Amino acid sequence: MASPATLDALRIAYNDCQRCALAQSRQRVVFGYGPPQAPLMLLAERVGGMDEEMGRPFSGPAGELLTRILAAPGVEIPREHVYITNLVLCRGPADRSPRVAEMRACRERLQDEIRLVGPQLLVVLGRLPLQHFLGGKGGLERQRGWWSGASPDLPMPAYVTFNPASALYGDAHDIRRKKVLMYEDWQAIGEAYRALP
Repeated sequence: MASPATLDALRIAYNDCQRCALAQSRQRVVFGYGPPQAPLMLLAERVGGMDEEMGRPFSGPAGELLTRILAAPGVEIPREHVYITNLVLCRGPADRSPRVAEMRACRERLQDEIRLVGPQLLVVLGRLPLQHFLGGKGGLERQRGWWSGASPDLPMPAYVTFNPASALYGDAHDIRRKKVLMYEDWQAIGEAYRALP
């Protein structure tokens, strides 16, 4: 099959995707969201319940936090300059993380999506995108920052950080620590964004 020439064509090609088991449990495909040719692309892990309900990534509390992060002093990245997508397009049963076979089934779509958006900077949010897209080894906290590993799928600089959702749930001490680290990361991302041509 020829590679789609536009994001709309890619969306149509995957609108009734049956390439993995998630097709049996999903309510709808949740395609990436944002302007074509956005300078900044965010790659997250999976579709959440509210994302599936609204039909776009980062629709719930994590999306609200992301909006605040992007607007924060020192970051100041307009939301309309950001394209957001996930490793997989479909929500897993009971909100489980995607399985390896499901991420592999969606990889060609993700490569096409990155090619068609053509971002100048990629921000990788979370452990699964780090491991299964970038090929990173080890924990996210050790790998966060500018990605220096070789990846044939990566024609632009990439920065690895936590998914905003990880700073919303769990142990209070862990949440505070992640928020501090995310603040540092997003300051660096904001600086890189402002340096883009």
